[in-house]
Amino acid sequence: MTSARLVGPACLLFIAITAIWIYCTRTHISPLQRFYIDLVHHYDPSKLPKLEDVSKVLNQVPDARPGEITNALPAIMAAFAHRDDTVKAYACTALFAIGRRPDSAKLLNQYTDVLIQDVSDTSNPNIRAGEIVILGGLRPVPPPQVVPSFLAFLKRTDIGVQAQGSGVIFELVQIAPDDPEVITAIREFLSRPLDSTTRIGALNAVGNPKVKDAGLVAMVVASLDDADQGVRFTGIEVLGRMGRNALLRGEPELQRLANDPKQPTNVSNAAKEALKGIQGRTN
Repeated sequence: MTSARLVGPACLLFIAITAIWIYCTRTHISPLQRFYIDLVHHYDPSKLPKLEDVSKVLNQVPDARPGEITNALPAIMAAFAHRDDTVKAYACTALFAIGRRPDSAKLLNQYTDVLIQDVSDTSNPNIRAGEIVILGGLRPVPPPQVVPSFLAFLKRTDIGVQAQGSGVIFELVQIAPDDPEVITAIREFLSRPLDSTTRIGALNAVGNPKVKDAGLVAMVVASLDDADQGVRFTGIEVLGRMGRNALLRGEPELQRLANDPKQPTNVSNAAKEALKGIQGRTN
């Protein structure tokens, strides 16, 4: 009789503990989610976390369960929408870490359009650069709306945006190097009267063996005759990264630069090295 009386309360206690455990498990807030909730809801510009604090939290992202990332994303996006650029930058850092995951395109699918819009809207070039990298690196492949948004970005001519065209070109070359619209957009961008810094960045962005378009190779070759020595040097380096066929197309100009005593040493030496490398390359 006594044993029978004890069985009931013991079972009830076990059931209660189990229910509490299940509730806590289901409503568990991960350190990632908690960090970004606190970042926004306890915002104090004088007491913002340091970058090393952010890094410690984000070290968990690669091995986190998809559900943990999904649960944390609303808090991360709240930080992304914050008026403080440091808070927003910390959110971008989280999105970048998530973007390195093999399932990032799925995880960030519902937020892709928000990122795309902010690439156009933000006035902070560092945040824009981060967003471009995040969008271009989504895995296994970026969502279909990313390439059209990048092409639209390349058409803009406002100086601040144009200066970041190289980042977009770099991503487009990785995503769709043979897409006719991509090739046309890059050609049009390179045909503009760009300042030397922007042109150097754009040339570096096409320095990839995936780029086979003869028109783009010709534009790189044409850069070997640029008035700016930095552009000429970059053009030589880029031809080398594009492969043997690109070097062969530029061989006459490379010979001219290598033998021109008026060329700066770095330019002539780079041309000589490129010429030496032609025989040893097979692609």
